[in-house]
Amino acid sequence: MSRDEILTRLYSLGAISLVRDIQEIEAGRVRRIALPHIPGGPEFSREVMNLLRCLGAEVDLVGERTGAGRLRRVG
Repeated sequence: MSRDEILTRLYSLGAISLVRDIQEIEAGRVRRIALPHIPGGPEFSREVMNLLRCLGAEVDLVGERTGAGRLRRVG
């Protein structure tokens, strides 16, 4: 699945904050991300995780009860 296909699906699932996180990683402003949940089922979640890792992100999956994902800025 291509980057554009992943972003389009995330938009359709209402995961706008995750799309913004991906854009922040692409721009080099963020390197590490903690995600409570990736929508779309296990296969799609693997696609998103692969994209994030290919972009050089360090990804931590955290329990849904911990709240929103956290970002760390580079530098």
